[in-house]
Amino acid sequence: MLVIHLENDKIGNMSTSIMPRWAWITLFITTILSTALITFFLVSLSKEQMILPAKNELSNFQTERPVEATVEILPTFTASPTQTLTPTIMPSNTVATFTPTIVATNIEVTTPPTEQPTIVAESVDAEGCPPPEGWVAYTIQQGDTLFAFQLGANRAGNPTTVDEIMLANCIDTTFLQVDQVIFLPEGAAENAPPSEPVAPALPAGISRTANCPCTLTIQPGWRLEQIADEINRIPVAFSGADFLAVTGKGSTLPARSFLTSVPAGSGLEGFMLPGSYTLQNDTTAIALRDMILDAFEANAAPIINSAQGMTPYEAVILASIIQREAGDPNEQRLVSSVFHNRRATGRAFAATVTIQYALGHSGNWWPRLQQGQTSLDSPYNTYRYAGFPPTPISNPSISALQAAVNPAQTDYLYFTGNCRGSGNAYAATYEQHLANVECR
Repeated sequence: MLVIHLENDKIGNMSTSIMPRWAWITLFITTILSTALITFFLVSLSKEQMILPAKNELSNFQTERPVEATVEILPTFTASPTQTLTPTIMPSNTVATFTPTIVATNIEVTTPPTEQPTIVAESVDAEGCPPPEGWVAYTIQQGDTLFAFQLGANRAGNPTTVDEIMLANCIDTTFLQVDQVIFLPEGAAENAPPSEPVAPALPAGISRTANCPCTLTIQPGWRLEQIADEINRIPVAFSGADFLAVTGKGSTLPARSFLTSVPAGSGLEGFMLPGSYTLQNDTTAIALRDMILDAFEANAAPIINSAQGMTPYEAVILASIIQREAGDPNEQRLVSSVFHNRRATGRAFAATVTIQYALGHSGNWWPRLQQGQTSLDSPYNTYRYAGFPPTPISNPSISALQAAVNPAQTDYLYFTGNCRGSGNAYAATYEQHLANVECR
């Protein structure tokens, strides 16, 4: 015990002899704090160096490398005032509004200039090809021809031939270039008949000089001839007759799945979907036909293909009758119910509009019926012949097509104009129908 005590005292004395105990404690605390501060500073500096490059990369990405997105814009055409067209088919129990999409390229049609052969000489070499005595120099103008100069020389009393003019000027072609200088008999140019400009040949499918873009608006209920009349009123590259040749009765049906139930030779009445179509200078009658059929395929084909109890073509025929009987979509399903009910009970449609179609003519495509015309002997007389007429009688809207395949559920068998208000008056019995008629 004593030895240990003495050794501790020695140690304690040694420590106090070099530095006081409080100084050691202070030095120890200072060292720890300094180390902690230096470590914190180094860690902070390391983090800042890691963050700054990341910020710089983000800044460069936002300012120097913007994200690029490609947006495909589909060309569209404006719908007619009675409807707005969209490529989406609405459910059959609703009234559809839509905008068919049509692709058309704005290309100016120009006739390439006729390539002129190279002329042997633009002017006469006086030594190598001296002109005959009395011939005078002449500068070629637009439309000049050697044959015209021959006629002019004969009229002036200095007869010559085309071959003699060519030989005299050392040229081996009858083609002349504007500003070319040749020698002619005196009076040949002055007495030459004026040349008639030659119209350039038009490309295939083009029969008129176009000035487009042009808008062709097809109204619901128009027949093909009315569309042709409208085509003749706008400066497109083809005529209404050209359009009828590729859409009317007897025309070849394009290979479209929704046309498979159409009898050969029936034409495309009923399939020219109403709307406004944009045409370019190079648009032909066939191109317009296909453009409209594309719109029909995208927007109307699913509707007629859903028809029950009738073919797709019969659905179009019925819709064309409904369209002429009622332009209001709210009335069309009621009118459709009358025709469906009459057909189900073996009655004829008895629609005056089908007779109007048979009697229509240029200047009056929908004539008002006169007394006795309901007995007209025509397959379009749906008073006389039961069932569907041979073809559609107009080009119906989407709402009429939907009404044809999805009629209202009624017991109506008759309708007539409503004398007590707008729209039609409907009846389930003939007596009720007579009362509605007498009210008129």
